[in-house]
Amino acid sequence: MVKKKNGSLRQRVIWALTGAVALFVALLAVLAYQVLDQQEDELADALVLLETQRLMTRIEQGELTVPQPAPVELSRGLQAWVVASSDALPPALRSLQPGPHEVHPDGLVWHVVIAPVAGGTLAVAFDATANEERVYTFGAALLALWALCTLAGYGVSRALARVVVGPMHEVAVRIASWAPGEPGIDIDRDDETGRLVEAFNRVQDRVDRSIAREREFAANLSHEVRTPLTAIRTDAELLLLDTSRSAADQARLHRIMRTVDDIVQTIASTHAISGAMSGTQESVNLANCLDDACDGLHERAQATGLSIVNRVDPQAQWTLDRYALLTVARNLIRNACDHAAPATLCIDLLPDGLRFSDDGPGIAADDLPWVFDRFYRGRLSDTPSGKSSDTPSAAPAQTDPMQTRGLGLAIVKRVCDVQGWALAVTSDTSDTRARETVFTLRFQTELSG
Repeated sequence: MVKKKNGSLRQRVIWALTGAVALFVALLAVLAYQVLDQQEDELADALVLLETQRLMTRIEQGELTVPQPAPVELSRGLQAWVVASSDALPPALRSLQPGPHEVHPDGLVWHVVIAPVAGGTLAVAFDATANEERVYTFGAALLALWALCTLAGYGVSRALARVVVGPMHEVAVRIASWAPGEPGIDIDRDDETGRLVEAFNRVQDRVDRSIAREREFAANLSHEVRTPLTAIRTDAELLLLDTSRSAADQARLHRIMRTVDDIVQTIASTHAISGAMSGTQESVNLANCLDDACDGLHERAQATGLSIVNRVDPQAQWTLDRYALLTVARNLIRNACDHAAPATLCIDLLPDGLRFSDDGPGIAADDLPWVFDRFYRGRLSDTPSGKSSDTPSAAPAQTDPMQTRGLGLAIVKRVCDVQGWALAVTSDTSDTRARETVFTLRFQTELSG
């Protein structure tokens, strides 16, 4: 595609400002010329009318007889004819009717008044040729002034454009030379705007390709890691079928299975938070989905002393991304296992979402604003196990690395943001005997059943 030669932004600014100055000065010059020309005509007509009235008064008083044998010279350029018949007037005046006129005999400019008088006709003429020439000279001066102002405006516009638009031009050139690759679309402009759009297109294409490669890599890595993990868990399950194994061996096999499940969940959660993509919307049975999340963390909850009560209506259906809800529920349950247990976690249905509440040690008011930040470990900071000093000890359990590093709730918040869900947390720690931490999840879709 051939690019249009629109000129650079600097050139357009120069010509726009120069054109504005030229137009403004031209309007002023034309207005001044028209005013002067009109005033000259009005003054000449007024002079002729005044002399006509004076001569008519003289004729009426008998001071001037009709006819006069020769033209009456009144002043320089002003003369009168007092004749018995219009045939005695100069040829240019013979056909004129009574009243004011402007005639051009032999290239001259006469302002004439014809008036009937007793016994004949009075004609008064003023030669305004010199005045008209002065008006033309003034017009030429205005034209020269217009040209001078236009040139001056051009110079000022260049200087102003250099100061105002120069940085933009430099930025456009640098970005155009820096942006990698080739533009994905054709740009039909050869100016700063075209250069910037072309550069942004190249950068956008490079970013899109990078994101696509990252997602493909993450998906491939997830698949490659899940395959051996599935084999490890399957082997552990098969080994557990051998009842002759000692209790210690069975405990180790259970620990292997829990660790594999944790790794799988960690990979899935990390993929969810890095992908920032909303999945398929479908009608989901909330109670069954939450049961699946609880089943996957049953051993962890049992080991930490967390009792999970799913009080969601078994008939409740919601149109949403099931995998996103699983990710949110699993991480909230993990958070309760690592931070609230031993305690009871209750899951209730709200008109527009879900409520996760536990009666654990609670979250300090100073920590609440930061619980969804990555790597923030507010109520884990005092004790290695994540339990407050005034909370009874729980059975030892393997700690989720994502929780100890403060990523669990950050993943929850990220998934909610992608889905358009609202997530809030409250915690009452005022009463040591009746503490409660509540995570409220509100959907944007409607209950479908």
